[in-house]
Amino acid sequence: MGNKPESATASTKLQYLIPELDVDAVGIASLAEWEGTELEKTALKLLPQVRSVVVLAMEIYPEILDLTSPKTIMGAALMNDLANSHADFINGRLIKAGHDLAKALHRLGLKALPLPAKGCPIDERFMKAVFSFKHAAQAAGLGKIGWSSLLITPSFGPRVRLSACLTEAVLEPTASVDMTLECGSCGICIKRCSSGALARPNAGEPYIMNKFACRCFLVASGGCSECMRVCPVGR
Repeated sequence: MGNKPESATASTKLQYLIPELDVDAVGIASLAEWEGTELEKTALKLLPQVRSVVVLAMEIYPEILDLTSPKTIMGAALMNDLANSHADFINGRLIKAGHDLAKALHRLGLKALPLPAKGCPIDERFMKAVFSFKHAAQAAGLGKIGWSSLLITPSFGPRVRLSACLTEAVLEPTASVDMTLECGSCGICIKRCSSGALARPNAGEPYIMNKFACRCFLVASGGCSECMRVCPVGR
């Protein structure tokens, strides 16, 4: 894709672009700091030249989540539809932001692969995405993965949607967020999990989640956001 510019040039140009992406938060993870990890391995499978991961985040409004419920009454208005519509809007914004970023990187002569907020391939045998946005976001300093298995951010708690862009650009990683609240102080996500998919993790484990139980309940109920809705962080 032409001569490669100095990484400093790419970083400088991206500093001007990122505020224009119309997202709520941006984090950058340098894979040089995550050598040999699952994050690096999955990124390299998608883009062998990858050096950095840019993670994009947008807030899910708590006012909409407060109207959702895992319980439905046949024929009654399904308030979960509001959350689904809201998520579609956010997903569209994140997808556009990722493509805008990739386009800017291509113009600099650098390879870039935008990964969509919705529609990223999943291995259904293991309920595992080809690339974990939340682990990339944690590596990029946007938050920490909590007992709910969701990324917990200081400003929005778990109420965020994520997308990512892999690039061969060598970018300066963002600093980790200052989170003084350690997840696990309340355990409300485990108590309120309608599917029973969450459990108190063992020492050294960030969370325990039965992905299949969660997915089955989500499909059968027509939507569930309880773990996200009840989390007190970011309220």
